[in-house]
Amino acid sequence: MNPLLVIFNPRCIPEFYKAIEKINGISKLWIKYFPQDEAYNKARQFFLQSDYTHFMILPDDLIVTQADVDAIVNYDESYDSISGWCNNTGRDDTNIDTNISAFLPPDPPRTATYEGYRWFKIAQIESLLSKVENSDAIIPVLHQGFALSRLSRRLIKQVPFRTDAGCCVDSCLSLDLMKFKVDFTQYVDIRIRMKHLKIPRSELLVGKEKAIMLFEN
Repeated sequence: MNPLLVIFNPRCIPEFYKAIEKINGISKLWIKYFPQDEAYNKARQFFLQSDYTHFMILPDDLIVTQADVDAIVNYDESYDSISGWCNNTGRDDTNIDTNISAFLPPDPPRTATYEGYRWFKIAQIESLLSKVENSDAIIPVLHQGFALSRLSRRLIKQVPFRTDAGCCVDSCLSLDLMKFKVDFTQYVDIRIRMKHLKIPRSELLVGKEKAIMLFEN
């Protein structure tokens, strides 16, 4: 296992920087201030030209711990897509919904309403977690909105990232995994819960700061 932690960083969020400083033992690729489609394509190209085995996605509005990263890294390599979960910031109250769904996203995503995603409620996941054994805490989903996620080289190679009208990489990936009828299932470990920050769009620095890639080994 030789994972690359890819940090998608279009903003400047002090709470995130404070958290990521504590993450050690993994190579990091910072993708700073690029538009979403360019950001993911540049990261994919870098990854495929490297010897890394797994592509780990970390958005800059997600607070993770060393324990979160270690847990995701250490899953069996048979998982082509494995992630934790977090609260959803699409509502004013960010403590109602999760970022995961048993349903595919609306297609095309640009036409979607928030309700169209049919997110699991946080209360549902908390209730499920209280009832299952550890071996049953990893559940298949049809969509997850990129909490800390580990994707295999096989998946990255076969299914390119794309956007819909410049956004929604996560939704497009979930749709494409089904459309291409490739043998990939997305899994979520409901024991690994992270904090998703609600950040206004005005904080985006894309087009305001120079876009750069930084590699930390």
